[in-house]
Amino acid sequence: MNRKQRRAGRANSPPAGSGAMPGDAVQRLRAEAMLHQQQNRLQDAARAYRRLVALKPDDARAYNDLGALLLAEGKRREASACFAEALALMPQLFDDFRGLCTTLIRVLPPIGEAMARADAAWPERLPAGRLLDGGIAAIADDPLLLRILGAAPVPNVALERVLTSLRWCLLSNVEDVNQVNLAFACALAKHCFINEYVFPQTEAEEARIETLRAQICATLASDGGIEPAQLAVLAMYVPLRALPQADLLAERRWPAAVDEIVTQQVRESMQEKKLMATIARFTAIDDDVSRRVRAQYEENPYPRWVNAAAGVEPVAIDLYLRDLFPTAGFLPLSKTDAIDVLVAGCGTGWQAIGTTQRFLDVRILAVDLSLASLAYAKRKTPPALTSRIDYAQADILKLGSLQRRFDMIDSSGVLHHLADPFAGWRILLGLLKPGGLMHLGLYSALARADVIKARAFVAEHGYQPTTDSVRRCRQDLLGTPLRSLVRFHDFFSTSECRDLLFHVQESNLGIPDLKAFISGQGLKFIGFEFGQAAQRHYRATFAQRGWSTSDLDRWHEVETQAPETFSGMYNFWVQKT
Repeated sequence: MNRKQRRAGRANSPPAGSGAMPGDAVQRLRAEAMLHQQQNRLQDAARAYRRLVALKPDDARAYNDLGALLLAEGKRREASACFAEALALMPQLFDDFRGLCTTLIRVLPPIGEAMARADAAWPERLPAGRLLDGGIAAIADDPLLLRILGAAPVPNVALERVLTSLRWCLLSNVEDVNQVNLAFACALAKHCFINEYVFPQTEAEEARIETLRAQICATLASDGGIEPAQLAVLAMYVPLRALPQADLLAERRWPAAVDEIVTQQVRESMQEKKLMATIARFTAIDDDVSRRVRAQYEENPYPRWVNAAAGVEPVAIDLYLRDLFPTAGFLPLSKTDAIDVLVAGCGTGWQAIGTTQRFLDVRILAVDLSLASLAYAKRKTPPALTSRIDYAQADILKLGSLQRRFDMIDSSGVLHHLADPFAGWRILLGLLKPGGLMHLGLYSALARADVIKARAFVAEHGYQPTTDSVRRCRQDLLGTPLRSLVRFHDFFSTSECRDLLFHVQESNLGIPDLKAFISGQGLKFIGFEFGQAAQRHYRATFAQRGWSTSDLDRWHEVETQAPETFSGMYNFWVQKT
């Protein structure tokens, strides 16, 4: 993988001394491997890395470094397997998909060729033989590709078009699906479920799928035998949980790859339905906007993620903020017992789980409007964290009646979906202890100019928040200047695209709006939060100009000159003084 990914791996790897292997031995093996590399003794370096991963099989960094070494030697297949293992051990490597895609093309050159061919021919779906020299078999068992398909939506239009075309090839020739192609079909079925079937479909596909669906439903109802390949191909187009008597699929024996699909699309859905009954309900939800927002997220829980980050070394909140904002004048919490945290609008749990992993000694209450989202969050919470996170259904607008008070409140990507974001912010401030910290994420009007235009495009053309309409809207937008939306990962799955372009309630703000509220409430602005590289860049830029990074007027000047600065949201910290 590229240098950025390797740095991420090093930064987030478990401590060298963790696990069964003594830390000094691990470091010795790593140093030996690196020394061999520096001396261009690549075979010796590879042997050292193999010994390292054999003794410490959870070391993502070692797999990554071994993969890079093998790739340099031209051993693409072995390198792909190592990178796939690194991605499994450290799913956050997927966050840099551009680098990951570059790595995939290097270990699997046919996929790069197919991307160029599929893009040039679109909207025609090329047959497998024209996409790939050697057909699907040329890529079907590549470890890194299969791992990527099971990890998250792929935020790359050309790769999406390859997968869309190959899906049609498999549907067209379902009777010819062999063992190798079956494994690929199952991986693609899992991928389509993850992106919620956002790939476009032709009328010919829809007709074939309807025939296949009817055939499988009839066979299931009569307790007949279902061909595994047919079920896998159907699952590339239709979530199996939507079939009548889908629960009967969970009772049958399937080949391992097909059984994974049944677990993903049927068994886990059954589990979430049971979990809904266990979730506490703290407040009524009777505000009109809140009810409409809840309805959206009951239909499309957001975001649908697969694997939580791994190998994250927790730190104290005070140290985390001091590292981010070394010159900010905030007061440390300085707590010796557990820190009470409210995650207000936790969605499917990504933020709550990430906060629990990131900070030492936190105890979290995570609330959301949507029971479907909360059930997803509860199912996906790693067992090691379940005792530290409580989930409950609640409306932020009604949380003022809650008797608890919190040391920290996190509400990222939430308040801009209220009719009045500042009313919700005031309610949350009432739940924050004096000296407490708050992390917020709010949409920037300047950064989302193309999103605002796209929402007008959606309204003008009468698209609806249905899967089929979202598919058509995406394809139409790709033929306009609003293709710029592909910079958002949200563009590449149905629920996230609905959140991006079809949300029932959305406000976009500016830094002057934030400044006025922060000043009016007597809050201390600590700073905007970016990734590590961007954080260092802005600190250096402000220092060179003699500015303070807590000066919101200066930040407004920066954003006015570079509107993309906050394309991911205004993510920032404040303190209640």
